[in-house]
Amino acid sequence: MSKLSKILAGAVAAAALMAGVAAAQDAVGVSWRYFQDERWKIDEAAMKAVFDGADVEYVGIDAQGDPQKQAADVESLIARGVKVLIIVAQDAKAIIPVIESAKRENITVIAYDAPIDTGDVLYTSFDNVAVGRVMGEALLNAVPKGNWVAMDGDPAQTIMQVFKSGQMQAVQGAVDKGDIKFVAQQNVEQWKPDVAQALMEQVLTANDNKVDAVLAMNDSIANGVAAALASQNLLGKVAISGQDGDKNVLNRIAKGQQTMTVWKDANALGTVAAKAAVEIIKGTKIDSVTGVSPGTTDSGASQPAIILDPIAITRDNLDLVVQSGWISKDALCNGVTENPPKACE
Repeated sequence: MSKLSKILAGAVAAAALMAGVAAAQDAVGVSWRYFQDERWKIDEAAMKAVFDGADVEYVGIDAQGDPQKQAADVESLIARGVKVLIIVAQDAKAIIPVIESAKRENITVIAYDAPIDTGDVLYTSFDNVAVGRVMGEALLNAVPKGNWVAMDGDPAQTIMQVFKSGQMQAVQGAVDKGDIKFVAQQNVEQWKPDVAQALMEQVLTANDNKVDAVLAMNDSIANGVAAALASQNLLGKVAISGQDGDKNVLNRIAKGQQTMTVWKDANALGTVAAKAAVEIIKGTKIDSVTGVSPGTTDSGASQPAIILDPIAITRDNLDLVVQSGWISKDALCNGVTENPPKACE
């Protein structure tokens, strides 16, 4: 090969290499704590829609409720070279060392829905104190006096205590007056419905079924509670709270079998987080991302945040979730045969 040919060949090879570099997609890694919960599929679809439009690759991994697996998952995403990590933390403390590893690799971390107590992380969620508060207010409005049960989330997750603080803001006065009495309090490991069902069955047995309301901390827990109540012919007779706006729960509300759920529009949250990730990939600092305001971690460290407002959904405003496209009227009203809510008329 002549010298000129070698030069030309080298130039072609270099151009091909540069083209390959230019063509490589930026990627965002998403670590889900337990992807079996219905709502995460909605969050994921919203994220993917944003990433597809921005030509950003989505890489999602399900931790399956295991903090050690989640740490290993995040390490694998770091090794893969993602530009941004979005983490729904299973254990907010256990995940911190691997987040520090991500920071050392200049990978920005977004704490999604569940807070993580470390600075230099963008927290995207709903006003979770308000989530607990509207939950308590709606249930108290339905059952202002009687025997209550608190079915709380996994104590390993700090978000549980945030929800709890909001709940107690709403109901502590009624407790102090003796209007409501908590006859049981249970923590549901990994928020699993089968665990909630078993615990609720034990509570019913211990209290001779004399329960008037169950302050269930999310819809997965509410599903287990509902199954336990149904086995005792109590479904629809005992008030139940929840959060996440799961479609089967909305249908249960329409049937008069559950009192309320807190609707946190996962489409909106997924979209906000994904757009933030895209802005960060393009060079925006986390403090300057659209919608960011100053926040603080549980320990008082400065942490930028994007916080959305939740909505309490009861029989009276089920039309909101239909009008938004969250659920179809047919799905909402399936099996509603008597005393239909306005949304099903």
